[in-house]
Amino acid sequence: MKSYLNDEERKKYEGEYPEPEKDPEPGDGPESPKSSLDFEVPERCSLIEQLRISIVSPKQLIGLSQLKTGRFVLYVFFMGMILTLMLYVIPVAATLIHVGGLNDLFENQIPDFSVQQSVLKAEKPFTINLGTYEIVVDTESAEVDKEKLGNRELTFAIGSRKVQAVLTQNGLKQVLVEGRIDEFFPEGFDRKMLIRAIPGFYMALILGGLFMLVFHLAKYLLASLLYMLIANSIAKRTGLGLNTGNVFRLCFYAQTIGILLVNVNSATGGYLPGTIVSMVGIFITLHFIFKTFAPYSRYSTDE
Repeated sequence: MKSYLNDEERKKYEGEYPEPEKDPEPGDGPESPKSSLDFEVPERCSLIEQLRISIVSPKQLIGLSQLKTGRFVLYVFFMGMILTLMLYVIPVAATLIHVGGLNDLFENQIPDFSVQQSVLKAEKPFTINLGTYEIVVDTESAEVDKEKLGNRELTFAIGSRKVQAVLTQNGLKQVLVEGRIDEFFPEGFDRKMLIRAIPGFYMALILGGLFMLVFHLAKYLLASLLYMLIANSIAKRTGLGLNTGNVFRLCFYAQTIGILLVNVNSATGGYLPGTIVSMVGIFITLHFIFKTFAPYSRYSTDE
């Protein structure tokens, strides 16, 4: 009996040919964009898992975008709480512990001041640092020169006649709120009244944290709308059937690394230029968006 090297050689010489391969069914095989749903995520995907996927697995952002609205809303607030904790709660708490609380700060570490005839007078300029916030009091002029302020995210600049809330983003300073001294402080307001108002001051700190939470959420949700202008046109050519809401959510998830990068830099003192870090964050977000849709873009069809 003739021996063969393998079964294929035997079939060749004995005239036995393999059956022809069947054509793949529609939707099967590697030529279908949905043949392997690598982007799928569990319906009850936890917040930590959503965070992990947003950082290390761009291909699953499509799956995250298809989660129920409630889970997306929870993730948005989860990110907002991370930023508020990192940029506000921890720094403010550390400052209050360092100075021995507001009682010791107001009684022993700030000079005397008073409001007389709608004009604030203080023995000397002073600054109260509260993490990413600060209160600057300088009564040598009617209003504090913004160019003399530091790079804290939010500064309450109090001059002899005017109070300003100044927001600093990437080195640019913008006045959010301003008004006369008598619109913020009653006649005769002084350090003793400030000490008696400590409970209200703690309430103001809480409101400040809520303001930061809302401000950051609004900023990054608005950024998601801008990214969506780019991503929506790409998504329409993939055949994945994503609607505008899905693309909007995907764009928010894609920002996760950029959000953390920018705000960690801010929380650690802004050692890297804010503009450069923001540009890097934008590049990473766009890279994630393009990388998410790349495996499916070749299946696009012209309408």
